[in-house]
Amino acid sequence: MVVYKFGGALARSRRGLLALVKLLQEAQKREAVRMRRADRSRSGKNSSAEINGVVLVVSAIGHTTRNLARAAELAEDGKLREAEEVLDKSIVQHEQLAESLGLNDAGLFDRLTKLSRDIASLLEGVAIVRELSPRTRDAILASGESLATILIEALLKDHEIPVRLVEARNLIVTDENFGHAAPVLDETSRRVEKQIVPQLRRSYVVLTQGFVGSTRDSITTTMGSESSDLTATLLASVLSAEEVVIWKTVPGLYTADPELVKAPKLIRSLSFDEAEEMGRRGARILFPTFAHPIVQSNTKTLVRIATPFARTTGHTTISRELARPKQRSSGTGGLALAIEEHLVSMVVSASNLHAFGKHNIILQWQSEAEIRIVIRKEDKKVFLRDLEAAGHTAKESATVSAISLILSRPDFVPEAFSLIAKSMHNFRVYAILQAGRSLIVLVDDAEGIPALRKLHHDLFEN
Repeated sequence: MVVYKFGGALARSRRGLLALVKLLQEAQKREAVRMRRADRSRSGKNSSAEINGVVLVVSAIGHTTRNLARAAELAEDGKLREAEEVLDKSIVQHEQLAESLGLNDAGLFDRLTKLSRDIASLLEGVAIVRELSPRTRDAILASGESLATILIEALLKDHEIPVRLVEARNLIVTDENFGHAAPVLDETSRRVEKQIVPQLRRSYVVLTQGFVGSTRDSITTTMGSESSDLTATLLASVLSAEEVVIWKTVPGLYTADPELVKAPKLIRSLSFDEAEEMGRRGARILFPTFAHPIVQSNTKTLVRIATPFARTTGHTTISRELARPKQRSSGTGGLALAIEEHLVSMVVSASNLHAFGKHNIILQWQSEAEIRIVIRKEDKKVFLRDLEAAGHTAKESATVSAISLILSRPDFVPEAFSLIAKSMHNFRVYAILQAGRSLIVLVDDAEGIPALRKLHHDLFEN
């Protein structure tokens, strides 16, 4: 069986959604052939443990999640009318997509309208109390995936693809760390066996939301930006899927973001460790812990990143063990560059930060008698509040971009460090640090993209 994760950038257009229909039709044909061959080869043997079929995990369409986050922030500031306007734009986008696809079922638009009212009610509550709790934020953001599944379920039914929607809130059990919730594997596994397996045995495509889960008490949670990848691999590990395909607008992972550099090179193969390191260091195409469920379950599941658009060839395969082709890394042992922009660098008075690990500190290092950290802007407010409650202070020192060179082997560090320092001599560099299997350059935020391009040119294009 196979798990498909369909990205929000693809789903934002009629072309992308029709490509999804074609992908599922082709996958169903392959699964049907496989099942017939398996039936002939079994010759009456017990096959109750075998599972075939397709599970489809979808993300919120386009910038819906970002828009919902913006609406929530406006509501917290008491700007309810502006928040409702932002929400309306997202709803209109889904309605226009439905119309472009010829989906004229009144029930579809009624469901979109009802969900819109539910979101508006949450925004109104935030505006009244002038507080956006992590729990309420998750409830608002999770609505983006619900909007997507309403539209995609209607589309698949319109094309006579047998589909069953299984709500992720009823499927993925997580802890209560709102915004960065971690899945609880044993309880999730039991629900997958109960809710997904019977539908697959009836030859349905099972549709569910990525990114979203719920606590044991059925309170909605989210697992972090881009965590639909994690949803897909989690389901694949429980179902022992042969493959997870992450469908994107690009055919795979590159030596740098193709939207940011001129001549990126497609990376044909990576290990799970290497791919997760790219995700940790800002490669937006992957969730940092996406491979954990597969690694922990000891399945032989492969992950493939590909595009459905025929004009583009090639893909990236990610697996447990890797036979490394000679051309895979640069002369410095570099696999790829990743960047995170608009980060906050701070000097912290605390002697240690062990109690603040939940705040997702990106970097931490000792500089003379001070602790310096780098944190995302959206995490700054809560971090400072909790730091102050513990009797500590922090002083913001700069807004930075973190450019990471992911290395194939740790013994390449000295040579790579030297070449990075040479390449960056005309930029304002705050630090060059080693973290995990990466070398990270902190540069002035205004110089982040130019510095990335210069590094890519020097390390991968020469």
